[in-house]
Amino acid sequence: MHDGKIRVLQIAGNARLGGVASFLLNYCRHTDFSRLHFDFVTYGPSPFDGQIADVLPDARVFYIRPFTENFVKATARLAAVCREGKYDAVHSHLTTLSPFALFAAARAGVPVRICHAHSTVERGGDHLLAKRILRPFAASYATHLAACSRYAAENIFGRRAKDAAVITDAIEAERFYCDDGARAETRASLGLHGKTVLYTGRFEYQKNLPLLLRAFALASEGEDMTLALVGDGSQKERLLGMAEELGIAQKVLMVPPCDPAPWYKAADVFCLPSRYEGLGMSAIEAQAAGLRCLLSTNVPKEADITGHCTFLPDDEVAWAEAMRQPPVRFYDVRGRFEASGYDIALGARTLPEFYENAVCGAAKMRTDAYEHGER
Repeated sequence: MHDGKIRVLQIAGNARLGGVASFLLNYCRHTDFSRLHFDFVTYGPSPFDGQIADVLPDARVFYIRPFTENFVKATARLAAVCREGKYDAVHSHLTTLSPFALFAAARAGVPVRICHAHSTVERGGDHLLAKRILRPFAASYATHLAACSRYAAENIFGRRAKDAAVITDAIEAERFYCDDGARAETRASLGLHGKTVLYTGRFEYQKNLPLLLRAFALASEGEDMTLALVGDGSQKERLLGMAEELGIAQKVLMVPPCDPAPWYKAADVFCLPSRYEGLGMSAIEAQAAGLRCLLSTNVPKEADITGHCTFLPDDEVAWAEAMRQPPVRFYDVRGRFEASGYDIALGARTLPEFYENAVCGAAKMRTDAYEHGER
């Protein structure tokens, strides 16, 4: 500790897109930092830097090369950052890549090393082979485990899952709460008409967006419908090409990364057709806005915190039929969010306690080991 504060280095990796950056920002905006200090490690400059600076002016953001590009340089750089910062804990949010980050932290002598499972690894495409190979080693250098859901903990940590703390992907729920008046006003400001189907997040293999486009093409035949895809990613050009081939290009809106709250408020139904998920933060945000959610059966049931989620198989006809159902909104969700721990105003209270228990526990173990050695 320094000045009575627990120093934690957060390993965020790619902070340009995705749930990890949102998770960290949400917690940073609401956590009591009277006894904590955070610094961050990412793969390069991004808007995340400025967002963190607005919330934590004293926090530093360090850059390293992705471990998949240059393991030796990335590990050496991270170990140097750890030594310089004299951190009490390193918290890796890289899931299956965590052993690389925590190996560097162990080399630097950081006593508390946390592996956080934000996703899962399922059978699927060839690109998942590396993740499947790395999964048994995810927690190799970890002293503590954390996960976004119990399902993610079991998937990544196996027999050690019982030792993992579940830290919810809590959101600023107040920003998403909605009513009919706010919905009408937001739809008008976005120029939407007819039924609006919404997806927010990364355009990557994991999210299974080709299925969503094929299902939407079936559902929207002869209907006034819009599919809004809010985000970005490596599959963007492929999705644009698919929309042209399916004859729905005029009905598909590609919206660059932005604050998704207005889109949740304006939409009629939210879709998350993922091939795998640790939880699905976007589904949590959509529920806060009162949206009916269509989720893949690969999304953990823990994501349904309001009871208004429908889980669908990898079948475009089933998705199309669900999209055709009459719109319905559920605005009485505040109580369920507060009770579930997904409202960050309440959920963030647990984070200082998590770090205090980890660091104090590690210090006690070192003291006990020293005294035992003395005897």
